Amino acid sequence: MKYRTICTLLIVVSFFQLKAQTPYYRVDDPEGKTCYFIDTLGKQIPVGVHEKLKINGNFSGGLICINFKKKLANTDAWGCLNEKGDTIIRGKYLEPFYFYNGVAKVSVGTMPALVSVDGDEPTYYCQYIDKKGELINDKIFEGDYSYDMDHSWAITKSGPQWYIISKNGTLKELSVDYAYVSDFSSGLAKCKRMNHYTVYIDTTGWPVAEIRNENYTGDFYNGFTEYSTVKDKFGFINKLGQPISPCIYDEVSYFNEDLAAVKIYNKWGYIDTKGKMVIKPEYDITEAFFNGLARVCYNGKCGFIDKKGKLVIPLKFTEANSFFLNGLAAVSQENIKWGFINKKGDWVIKPQFIEGAKFDEFGFTTVFYADKNSLKKGILENYEKALISKNGKVIWCSGQKLVIK
Repeated sequence: MKYRTICTLLIVVSFFQLKAQTPYYRVDDPEGKTCYFIDTLGKQIPVGVHEKLKINGNFSGGLICINFKKKLANTDAWGCLNEKGDTIIRGKYLEPFYFYNGVAKVSVGTMPALVSVDGDEPTYYCQYIDKKGELINDKIFEGDYSYDMDHSWAITKSGPQWYIISKNGTLKELSVDYAYVSDFSSGLAKCKRMNHYTVYIDTTGWPVAEIRNENYTGDFYNGFTEYSTVKDKFGFINKLGQPISPCIYDEVSYFNEDLAAVKIYNKWGYIDTKGKMVIKPEYDITEAFFNGLARVCYNGKCGFIDKKGKLVIPLKFTEANSFFLNGLAAVSQENIKWGFINKKGDWVIKPQFIEGAKFDEFGFTTVFYADKNSLKKGILENYEKALISKNGKVIWCSGQKLVIK
């Protein structure tokens, strides 16, 4: 597999690991067709070996989704196994699925539309099931406009009618005046009225804010969302719909740890929840604050600042990821090798990987490395994959034994 595919695979791996609710990890030879699962000690669990394309990336709710499709069948048949390999939900659904808060949205039939909202795939009807495979509600919904049960409720749609569905299957009808409703974020869902005004509703369906004459409004995160009343300029509003900053910024990020990155005059800085500029705009690239630090880049070099704007880790890295969980960040320097630093900027795991991703909630991450079989005539032809702990312990690797420096 070529080097250019690594970044995409890393995103997928990180995405799946974040969904994991038990510390089991899918592992495989990158060049092979099958995969299996191990625990944090590297021991293979009894769920067995499966084809990569016929099994989900990781467990959710103690179950793994697998395609039971038979060779001559025309449609997929996704169901679930438990960690022992027992069939818990028989294969009958058209797409893979994950459980959130004990509920999964499952595809049950193809809608009579040529393409989906994205314009490139079939679109499906959906229903919601619990971990026993039983429906929480008999009604059939439109898959492209129905969302996962990220909390104890979700937005869903059937025909022209939008609903709030709870995890026990209770439905609440929303106003027929809503042409579109987004999923809940920070306890609010964005609704577009027929007159194009934006209304935000709470989890009971009650409208808590109405925004008029806007060009754009986003989804709430940590109590705030971006909005625009001036073409190509953005600001923020709070959950009451009140502006906390004017629409003067060319681009904005989102609030995390009470600060948000904003771009003005082609440079990025940070404002607080009152809209005050607290870190002056002087960076080419910024990210949100995590664990008290934010990644910033200037003139092709990246480092980290604290919430007062002090550069606590110098601008010396070619690339860097944020400090998410477990107090470590993946970074690389001129040699294009990745390693991990702590919040003091000290190397915890020295640069030695082709790419590095963030550690998950259990303290593990997947890295990619080259061994003696990876290079041919000085050119990287393939890579190997390893699961490591934040302490630098190799739990599993696909190729030649990896020794962490």
